[in-house]
Amino acid sequence: MTVEISGRSAASVELRRKRTVYGIAFLVHSATGLWLTILLAVVMVSGTITVLFAEIDWLIYPEMRVAPAESRVNPGALYDSVLAAYPDYGVNSVNTAALRERTAASALVAVPGGGFRSIWVDPYSGAVTGETAVFTVGRFVNTLHTTLFLPVVGRYVVNVFGILMLISIFTGLITYKKFWRGFLRRPRFHRGARTWLGDLHRLTALWSAWFLLVIGLTGAWWFYQNPLVEPGGAPEIVEDWPDPPTLSTAELDALGPETPTPRSGAEIVAAVQAAYPDMTVTLLIPPANAAQPFTARGDRGEVLLNGGPNTVYVNPYTAEIMGARLSEDWTAMQRIDAAMHPLHYGSWAKRGAADLAVKLVWFLGGAVASFLAVSGPIIYLKRTRRAAAELLVGSRLAAGLKRLWHWVKPWGGPMGALKYVNVLGLGGILSGAVLVLTLGAEGFGDKGTSFAAQAAGPFKFGAVAIAGFLEADLPAIRPGAETNVFPEIAGARFRDARFIRVGLSDAAGEEIDRADVEGAEGIAHGHLHLPPVLEGTRLWIEIEGWDGRKHRAEWPLLGAQ
Repeated sequence: MTVEISGRSAASVELRRKRTVYGIAFLVHSATGLWLTILLAVVMVSGTITVLFAEIDWLIYPEMRVAPAESRVNPGALYDSVLAAYPDYGVNSVNTAALRERTAASALVAVPGGGFRSIWVDPYSGAVTGETAVFTVGRFVNTLHTTLFLPVVGRYVVNVFGILMLISIFTGLITYKKFWRGFLRRPRFHRGARTWLGDLHRLTALWSAWFLLVIGLTGAWWFYQNPLVEPGGAPEIVEDWPDPPTLSTAELDALGPETPTPRSGAEIVAAVQAAYPDMTVTLLIPPANAAQPFTARGDRGEVLLNGGPNTVYVNPYTAEIMGARLSEDWTAMQRIDAAMHPLHYGSWAKRGAADLAVKLVWFLGGAVASFLAVSGPIIYLKRTRRAAAELLVGSRLAAGLKRLWHWVKPWGGPMGALKYVNVLGLGGILSGAVLVLTLGAEGFGDKGTSFAAQAAGPFKFGAVAIAGFLEADLPAIRPGAETNVFPEIAGARFRDARFIRVGLSDAAGEEIDRADVEGAEGIAHGHLHLPPVLEGTRLWIEIEGWDGRKHRAEWPLLGAQ
């Protein structure tokens, strides 16, 4: 008899333990889908569209569509075509579209007077086909997915959903008892909406579990990188890239005191192709300052390494190869880190029909993930659907109002206390979207802090300080903050400056911080860390001409417009 009681007691304890595990898993699974349901839905839907953003843009914008021909022009000639057609624009980069048969090459340029544009060039003829806004429909959705248009914290919020997705996967499998039997279980469509919707939720989750796991793991990887490593200070597990080679002072001096004429893009790429004939050049980046090389990136058939994993550095004045970082030079952790993007977006097939087929599979997986994000809260709503009906029954009005108050109060409803975080986040997304579209079309305009132009030697220059692209509406000059200084040189003399430096000094003239200005004309800037006390701090800009002479101007930080 004692043995029997002990056995029953043990069984009872085990049953309570299982119920507790299932209960906790259910609560956690529900919480991950309900607490941030609005932001989750935005991330999932925008991510689904992002998978096909290039194809969507190709359908919308005729400037992007080209007819294939027997051969392509030298990729460097695309860069030359943009310079010839838009001599006053600053060219930041050229995507050669070498892996896409019917898509035009594109150049990201800074427009004089502010704003940014994408210039499209036929890779078979070298002719400019037109221009579009930088934030096309697809690029807009892509940026929404990666940043939510939220300054500073946008990437953190997006990346945390990778962790939440992993939690949701494992708690969902625990909650769904004997889930392996559910793969062939048909939804009960003859029952009520709550029943068949719940069945469909579980069925689609099971069949897409592999995809959700890929998205969750890649998102969790990025969450570790940002915000845990940067700015959280967690140990970095991916090795830093080596600095690219640069031209020495002696090499620059040897070019003479006059502004030198750089080699053409076609000559640069010809040198790259001669040194690495098996490399397909996919991206060209002109030098960010006089000492930096012309950079060409390319593909050599690598798997899970997109974006041009081979980088070749070329002397922009002689077209000599200065160095290279090829895919075989990558460490294991660098390869793993680079593989996250093609795995997350389904872009690992790279070319032709295979690329489109894989993206369609990822698009379908994203659509399922979006359905799961939306259907979960709907199922919850179905459980409380009587609340609205009770509002219509006079004798039950008080009970209906009580349930309605449960939804409205900050600590009630399916989203709990985080409901207003969702609302505020959605408001931030909308305002950020307006800001991004404005900046893309008009540039920074009157945003930021301006420093009036001064004459220094043969140059006349001023500057604009901006807190950041998504932070353009924030004050650029704040104690202890970071800011970006964009020098503005009058008289189209940007190329006459061999080096441009920006910095801060205190009231005693001691240097606080300095940075080299890098980037194409119109977007060249230096990044500075402002001191906690701004009183007496001065901004300075120094231009070094090709004759070696330096010309400096200074402004007080406080009091600038």
